[in-house]
Amino acid sequence: MDNFVCQNCGGCVFRNVAEATYRKNKEDDFKKTIALIKNAQPIFDEPIFISDHSRRRAEMTFRFIKKQLVFGFNQQASHDIADIQSCPLLVDELNNLLPKIRRFLEELCAITITKKNKNKLITSRIQEGDIHLLKADNGVDIILHVKDKPELEHRLLIADFVNQNADVCRVSWQINASYAETIIQKSMPELYIAGYTVHIPQSIFLQASKTAENIMIEKVLSYLGNTHGKIADLFCGLGTFTYPLTKIPNCEIVSADSYEPSLQGLRNALNFNQIHNVSVVCRNLFKYPFDKDDFKDIQAVIIDPPRAGAHEQCREIAKLSTQSKPHKIVFVSCNPKTFTFDAELLINAGYHFERVVLIDQFVYSKHQELIALFTLTSKHIKEN
Repeated sequence: MDNFVCQNCGGCVFRNVAEATYRKNKEDDFKKTIALIKNAQPIFDEPIFISDHSRRRAEMTFRFIKKQLVFGFNQQASHDIADIQSCPLLVDELNNLLPKIRRFLEELCAITITKKNKNKLITSRIQEGDIHLLKADNGVDIILHVKDKPELEHRLLIADFVNQNADVCRVSWQINASYAETIIQKSMPELYIAGYTVHIPQSIFLQASKTAENIMIEKVLSYLGNTHGKIADLFCGLGTFTYPLTKIPNCEIVSADSYEPSLQGLRNALNFNQIHNVSVVCRNLFKYPFDKDDFKDIQAVIIDPPRAGAHEQCREIAKLSTQSKPHKIVFVSCNPKTFTFDAELLINAGYHFERVVLIDQFVYSKHQELIALFTLTSKHIKEN
């Protein structure tokens, strides 16, 4: 476990368990969950366990009390902060930056702002907030979440911090649920996916681990096999699966999501990389799932929903006529329990639950993810 001293931050609840025991318990629990699905006997592919030092993003918190900064992760089931110096989950680039961020936050919270309120002068300081870190492929992206507006003194300090740290490419400031404001950007944070350069908008979802992301892309492509024609990428986000799909010969991709910042990032990347075989659809798939008109000529679907699952979308697929059903569905789930409901809907609609693989990218936690393959049974296969 290297030289890290772990506290009860709520992340590594099973770190004290022997690695072999932890992995076996997680695999056994996963199989028990899948066994809840009626009429399902999938092949369990070899589970994929991601190692320590692979987490590229972190959501940390800080509090300035009596001129003392507490900086770390929330303790388990608590608002208290486990003050940390480093974390065995994080990639080295983030761990190396944490001491510098700590000093930066101390200086940020020490700034006193004086303002006139009616006839009185009042002073204030930033006393608490969250900080989101992302190790992009070309540097570190930072978002400060605080309730106060940034003043000139804050902006100058942030500019000095970024200019003094070559590995920080952007710092943004976000108040509550508003869009983040870029304070300073030396270079646009980038991901390199399937040979494409993808610029990262602020506050979007990305897989926690670059290693896991690459493995998941490989597994999705493997499950698709020799699929050609029209493919739908539902809940596509920034397009993690869209980009590799574009390289399949003779394919047209329809990518849909409801979060406009992610979709704009996808559109920008498609334009930047001159990718011409993708249509981008802005759609709330919970309220307005793809229907028979949207599924016309679609041969395969990738579904990658949030933890709530894709119940309405699976119900809509189940309603399709035999001729309209996609031949293959690759389902990426971050919640096996909601997946069981969706899987039963697809099985009852004539799909064979063929294969599934456990993905463990949240190391030493209860969290499980999976990728599953559903294929139409021979009597339901759509004619091309």
